[in-house]
Amino acid sequence: MDERIMDKMMMKKIKIGSIEFKAVDFLFIGCLFFFAFMIRWKLMPIESADYWGFLADWMQQIRGEGGFPSLGKQISNYTSPYMYIMCLISYITDNDLYGLKLVSVLFDYLASIAVFLIVYGLTASKGRAIMAMAGILLSPTVILDGAYWCQCDIIYTTFILYALYRFFKGDSQGCLIFIGISFSFKLQAVFIIPFLLIMWLKKNTIYLRHFLWIPAVYVISALPAWMLGRDFKELMLIYFDQTNTYPWGTLEYPNIYALLGEAMPDLHYADQVSGAGTFMTIMLLGCIAYYLYAKKVKLTGELTITLALFTVAITVYSLPHMHDRYGFLIDLLAILYGFINTKKLPITCAFTLISVLTFMPYLIAVHIVPLQYVSIALLALIIYVGYDLYNQIRKQEIN
Repeated sequence: MDERIMDKMMMKKIKIGSIEFKAVDFLFIGCLFFFAFMIRWKLMPIESADYWGFLADWMQQIRGEGGFPSLGKQISNYTSPYMYIMCLISYITDNDLYGLKLVSVLFDYLASIAVFLIVYGLTASKGRAIMAMAGILLSPTVILDGAYWCQCDIIYTTFILYALYRFFKGDSQGCLIFIGISFSFKLQAVFIIPFLLIMWLKKNTIYLRHFLWIPAVYVISALPAWMLGRDFKELMLIYFDQTNTYPWGTLEYPNIYALLGEAMPDLHYADQVSGAGTFMTIMLLGCIAYYLYAKKVKLTGELTITLALFTVAITVYSLPHMHDRYGFLIDLLAILYGFINTKKLPITCAFTLISVLTFMPYLIAVHIVPLQYVSIALLALIIYVGYDLYNQIRKQEIN
């Protein structure tokens, strides 16, 4: 009898918006949120090299300048929005390490909600969407990047996920505004631009005029720092300065340059190889755009996510100057890819493994697998996704 009462309670239906949940769903999500947080909480005391080498000093300078007034000076090579967050942390807590990490943890949860909304919208499967949410919160890449490493890649990628959510809702302007916010945090937001341009070519949701939101949001995001005394030109050129920071082909990212001996600190013809690599990337993406533009094809949700994953992966793999964390967006898109079609979850796991192996040289100073071998494995995964995309295009082609 007790079990039957429990069953009735767990099966009680609760509607939020247009989505109907059961009580057991909320129980699982509650447990997921709690234990995902506890995993991260145990990692909070860890001080990575990036924290004590950069972030701790920046926070100390911010406190020394009195918090928000510090925005008038160049303290870091980060853009204004993240500096606003760092200033806010200086008022809220004295524990800078925990404060910075908790911001990333908050965005872990926001990202998981975005993934839930995207997967549910494309599959109408509540259970699959909840498991996709779990995929984000339990992803080793996501956990290591924020709670362990004290990095903030989850922030810009979260806004890209919400941009994709608005894209699938048919909202071009909302999509590009979210991309603009993402770009205001990290230059790596541009990795998603080739996909959006292809969607514009295919007349699928995206309007060209809405791309103006990207620079507009970036300028707006810098205005508070400018009003507090920061040089406006300096604020606008932050990303140009960043691109000159790493001259080598790859900074421990397993891309094509690892195979060419362009990993730090070799610098074999860095300028020449970087220039050629940039043009190669443009042509590879151009070939994809040309092929799709010439095809009459039904752009299903699965095909669209596959295209997003493929174009971002091609971009990161072929562009020079990639950092070890620049594949972070690939991993999140791979989670969408796997949970929209669960037969492809092994590919999701493989992309995650690639990232974990890529993180290790920085986090524990050990190459578990030589970078060149990881590069070959990543290339194989990209080829698989490309072949899958080709098959989906053939299947959805309209004669």
